[in-house]
Formats: sequence, structure tokens, C-alpha cells
Amino acid sequence: MNSYHTFKNISPSVYQEIKDFIHLKYNIKVLEKTLPGLKESFDIPSESIKTHYYTKGKLLFQSSPTNKAYAKLVFDIDAKFSLNTPDEMRQKPAAVTSDVKFFVGCDEAGAGETFGSMFLGCVIVDAENLKNIKQIFDTDDIKDLNENEILEKYNKIKKYCKISKIKCEASEIDDTSKNTLLDQKYEELLSEAISGKEKLYVIIDDYGLKRGLKSFLERLESKGNVVVVEHRADERYSACQAASVVARKERFEEIQNLNKEFSIRDESGKIIYPGSGNAANPQTGKYLEAFMKLYPSKDLPPFVRRKWSNVKKLLQKKHGSKISQFFE
Repeated sequence: MNSYHTFKNISPSVYQEIKDFIHLKYNIKVLEKTLPGLKESFDIPSESIKTHYYTKGKLLFQSSPTNKAYAKLVFDIDAKFSLNTPDEMRQKPAAVTSDVKFFVGCDEAGAGETFGSMFLGCVIVDAENLKNIKQIFDTDDIKDLNENEILEKYNKIKKYCKISKIKCEASEIDDTSKNTLLDQKYEELLSEAISGKEKLYVIIDDYGLKRGLKSFLERLESKGNVVVVEHRADERYSACQAASVVARKERFEEIQNLNKEFSIRDESGKIIYPGSGNAANPQTGKYLEAFMKLYPSKDLPPFVRRKWSNVKKLLQKKHGSKISQFFE
């Protein structure tokens, strides 16, 4: 998925219907018009999605390419209002032939969070065991699963498949483009996981793959394997659902450990925990502000992604305050 998606020829009445549809799901914040030709803009703060509607009928959505809420919203709007999204977003699953020996699912967790690592999960299921994996999932949206349900499903999954995973720490994410890092780590993960295997059916969620990983996947196809790159793959393929559970289980466990190890006490003695690390969670900002106040000369904890915009704003505010104090 690209960082922006455009629907064209949207009439004012259809735009209002789309806006109402979004408002049923999320709180929105209407913004002041700042550009010529712009009719209205609004944000969906909880999901970090920006929306712009232009006088010529163009409706533009912007967010991170790895933001699954953004991808889901675009698909839902397209399906409900029959807006004929371009074919590149309508990738049809390839047929499963009888000679497929292994199903390979890939998915990641923590890609867009402010705190903690990003985890990539991969599962390899032999064709005979795929039915057992399918039986484990009784919900289409695994994002609804809580921590206990994730752990329960993980313990079932590992009986029927080979599990591989990779951890990308906050410092690695800060050092490069997130999608470039995902490409590199997925190639590394898959290369090791599928070594020595053939007749594969590989499924990976489309987060906005770049040329490097695409070339790797094309080489897999040239060897007689099937590769499916599809938006919301973790909602449609049990192998991807299993991979998502693997990645989310690792992420949950890390966040639990961070909350145990890095809790702080504010000036009143109240314990403040990092929380989930999600940018939309007020606890994230609360923890960062408390840490900077308590330890003004210290670097942020190593699990904080410093190049995230919410962290940058707080750091700029902190440095601005220091400069002001210097001139007082």
C-alpha cells in the first residue's frame, strides 16, 4: 500500500456519505482549509490517517504504508461505495494446485508503534496440516484477539508448523526506512525458513514492498513456487493469521517486559508505565513527558523510536525549553 490513496470523481453528496461512514467508526477532527482547491480536510487521530477532499472531486487518504487500519478503511470504502479502486489493490489469490507441498505465511507486529521492537513472523505449514491451522482460527479479524487468546492460539499453532521470527529493535528502525528494513528482514527470514524446500505457496501481507524484496519473490516464482502479495492477507489466509499470531505474541511479551523494567515514579511518587507504546495511546506521551522531566540530561530509553513524529515534537519542546531558560 502506498502512503496515499486517491479516489477520483467523488461528488459532494458521496463525499458526505463517506465522511459519515468514517465518523461511525472513528472520531474525526476537521481542519482549517489551507490550500487553494481544497474543499475540506479532516484527520482520524486514533489511526494517524489524514483525509483531503478537493473541489474537483478528488478524495485523498494519507497514512503510513504499513498502517493496516488505513488499508482496511480504504478497502471498506471502496467495497461499500463501489469506487473502482485501481487493479493494483485487487490482487486475486493464485490457484492452489495439487502439487503444493508447503504453505508459507508472513506477517509483522509493532511496525507503527512508538515503543519497542518490530517483530516479523513466518510459519511453514505442510499441505496436510493446513486444515488443522484453519480450525484454530474462528475469527476473521485476529486484531480482536487479546493477549491470552494470542498465547492460546500460539500454543496450538506450534504443533502443526515450523515457526521462524526476527526482531527489529527500535534503533534499527530509526536508522533506516521502515519499509526498507521490512524488505531486508523478510528476505533474511524467508531465505532461512524455506531453505531446501520446494513447491511452496508463499503469502505475505502487502505493506508497500520495495524493489529488493519483489526481486527476491520473483526469483522464488521462477523456481516453480507460488507467491501471493495481498493487502489484508492476515484476514484471508490462515497461514498469515498464524504468522501474525507469532509476531504479536513476541510483541506482547516484549511490551510486558518493558513495563516491568522501565516503569518510573513521578514527583508525586506515582508509578508511570510505558504502556502499549501506541502513538494514539495517551499513556505513551505521558510516559515520555514524565521521563524527560525526571531525567532532563539523560537520553531516552533504548526502546523509544526517536524519529517518530510524536517523539520528535516532545524532544523539540524539551530543547526549546532549555534554550529559553538559557536566555532568561
